[in-house]
Amino acid sequence: MKIIDWYLLRRFSATFIFAITSFTLVVIFVDMVGNLAKFIDKDVPKAIILKYYIVSLPYILTWVLPIAILLACLFSIGQMTKYNEITAIKSAGIMVRRILLPIFLSGFFVSLLIFLFTEKVVPAGNKARTTIQDKYLNPGKKRALTRMSNLYLRDSSNRRVFIHSYDTKRFIATKVSLQTYKGTTITERLDARQMKWKDGNWILYNGFKRTFNGEAEKALRFKSLKDSLLDITPEEIISSNVNPDDMSYKELHEFIREVVHNGSDPTQWLVDFYSKFSLPVASFIMVLFGAPLATNKKRSGAIFGLIISIIVWLIYYGATKFFQTLGQVGSLPPILAAWSANILFLLVGLMILSMSEK
Repeated sequence: MKIIDWYLLRRFSATFIFAITSFTLVVIFVDMVGNLAKFIDKDVPKAIILKYYIVSLPYILTWVLPIAILLACLFSIGQMTKYNEITAIKSAGIMVRRILLPIFLSGFFVSLLIFLFTEKVVPAGNKARTTIQDKYLNPGKKRALTRMSNLYLRDSSNRRVFIHSYDTKRFIATKVSLQTYKGTTITERLDARQMKWKDGNWILYNGFKRTFNGEAEKALRFKSLKDSLLDITPEEIISSNVNPDDMSYKELHEFIREVVHNGSDPTQWLVDFYSKFSLPVASFIMVLFGAPLATNKKRSGAIFGLIISIIVWLIYYGATKFFQTLGQVGSLPPILAAWSANILFLLVGLMILSMSEK
């Protein structure tokens, strides 16, 4: 079977590379058409436009990979089915799931790579893209907000800042937590009911200052405390509205934990957190769904593969957004909202696989 495995993988890989390149270029082209007028109106330099699409590539790839791998399955296996290659292999007594095993393993490997990719590469690219959007495409948009909630920032002194709500007109933050780290170890924590910008410094009111030295902890209650070390300005707070796509798994988990600590409802961010785990699995789900479907001779061919890939991905994307919305409004538990689309398509894929064995 090794020869057949490598033969199948070669055909699958060639189609996959072509598909991911084509879909990525299409997405960039469509986005460019939609934003071109904005770029021209805002007189954005060409170098910035180029940088915008370069830093957008990681995010685009995470959404393009599942449809590309689905098309690769339907086209490569569909062509083998069309020319009776799959039938010949099955006639030798080899079951469909064994024939498709290298494709299933490829889907699992791609999902694992996407998981690592979304943790290490995508957040940095999204942050750079958001910075360009705020500076060139939507300047002043966030300044129009009068109140912001659930903010997460980092200053230059390795401090993490969590703010429950912020009044952009009066420069007053409520339910604030300032955490200072040395490496991965917390050394100081300031929790205050209120923080106000006054005379170029932040003043904290009604809180506790905790210092940590190994296992030892000291706590000091204060009515007001001037914090001259915090180098974040009110303007930077305004431009720091939390976007889960800009955060890694660890950063979003820490943010959610602080949201809970500050007494807020973390449901919206929990859905985003669990979705960061469910989205990478989509590639494997698409393989499990598409590969058995392509073994049906009546449903083989290039045109069929392209049409089905687009339709299936649109349904999957719509179902994902639908369940996520239900989770964010509290109609579904966050973890179920994030995984429902995957579970649904997994069940359909397993059903198609069982039918293809008959």
